[in-house]
Amino acid sequence: MSGGALATGPSDAELDERFGPVIEEIARGAVARDAARRLPYEEVKALRAAGFGRLRVPVAYGGFGVSLPRFFRLLIALAEADSNLPQLWRGHIGFVESRLVHEDAARAERWLRRVAAGAVVGNAQSELGNGSFWDSATTLRPAGRDEEAGWSLSGTKFYSTGSLFADWVQTTATVDAERGAHVLVPAEAPGVRRIDDWDGFGQRLTGSGTTVFDEVRIASEDVEVFPKDTPRGTTLHAVFQLVHLATLAGIARAAVRDIVAFVNQRTRNLANPAYPEPRRDPQVQQVVGRVRAKSYGASATTLAAVDEVDRAHRAQLAGRADPELFAAADLAVFSAQSAVIDLVLGLTTEIFEVGGASAVTGRFRLDRHWRNARTLASHNPAIYRQTIVGDAALNGTAPSAWVTRAHAAARGNRAAHADRKDHADHTDRAAHADHADHADRADHADRTRAERQESGR
Repeated sequence: MSGGALATGPSDAELDERFGPVIEEIARGAVARDAARRLPYEEVKALRAAGFGRLRVPVAYGGFGVSLPRFFRLLIALAEADSNLPQLWRGHIGFVESRLVHEDAARAERWLRRVAAGAVVGNAQSELGNGSFWDSATTLRPAGRDEEAGWSLSGTKFYSTGSLFADWVQTTATVDAERGAHVLVPAEAPGVRRIDDWDGFGQRLTGSGTTVFDEVRIASEDVEVFPKDTPRGTTLHAVFQLVHLATLAGIARAAVRDIVAFVNQRTRNLANPAYPEPRRDPQVQQVVGRVRAKSYGASATTLAAVDEVDRAHRAQLAGRADPELFAAADLAVFSAQSAVIDLVLGLTTEIFEVGGASAVTGRFRLDRHWRNARTLASHNPAIYRQTIVGDAALNGTAPSAWVTRAHAAARGNRAAHADRKDHADHTDRAAHADHADHADRADHADRTRAERQESGR
């Protein structure tokens, strides 16, 4: 492993002092960006300049060495400012976490130092119409006579979150029937096209569109080949989901902030004239109190799950990786997922109870909170995570079993595909043989007729 530092890094106060002004500026422009669908290039640039991308990089490599709990507290604050920002950094966050526990120390250090110097890594993993992460239609082939000469990458990815803003794009590809590869692609390399075609109704500024790789040359040092059917213990699934939960928690805080501001600027109360100022109306106060409580619950639940993941991560860094710790981390995050989604989707709808028709006018854009929350909640559907949690509670099934089943299904699909191909090849050979036999018979008949005609002259 890379030997990432276990130090806690800067305090919350020090982080607030450094990043607070940047986050405040991001918040000021959030409504206008959403209305105009203006991608946050300048905001990403400001976060990069402040060192956001190197928060988790160990101090020894040029980073801040911030702990997971402190990092996620800051991520919630960023999500409150603009929920698009944490999601578009999600690929980068996961990449850094993977380097912190990487088995190849030299490879890990090289990338952690690049990140500390300012490099941002985007994500391009998913493919439209492909039912498996482990059987990518994107291909990686040796560019020369052997793999050490470099590689050629070709394929198309979708949901390429953050790649429009990145220096590098992390993707996956198929090497052959038994091997896949993690590939790091320079975002500006010849043959790379990043397309802004994400058309979701929420999280519209995350750059989650198409990335095309057309015979892109890749250096051998930027490729990690792996056997397809060997899942390993990891906290990465939990970390990726935690980014969504932190973003949801930030959306909840922003929704409460905005509805409080909305109520405070109102000067009439037609529904309850006994309280001319809506902020004095007990029913309005009750609704605001209820949504604020739900927001608190979303943040507290998310941070409690972070603590479980941090426990597993620290054990892994110390060389004490334990399947039970990985399982506890996954179960904490998957359990939190259902609770946080329900809380946030509920409160982003309830805020309209105190506003009347004026709350739905476009200038406030209060609807963006529900749109963004609904979009995030649709990632990694909670129904499947609930099944994993229930199976663990009832039968003691490890959460990682879903990965094992997915690998088995992918292996079965590969075998079925190979069988269909063999059958098709056999059918083609048989058809070719039949055609050749028919041609031979036709030639024989033609010769026979010719001989008869000759003998009859």
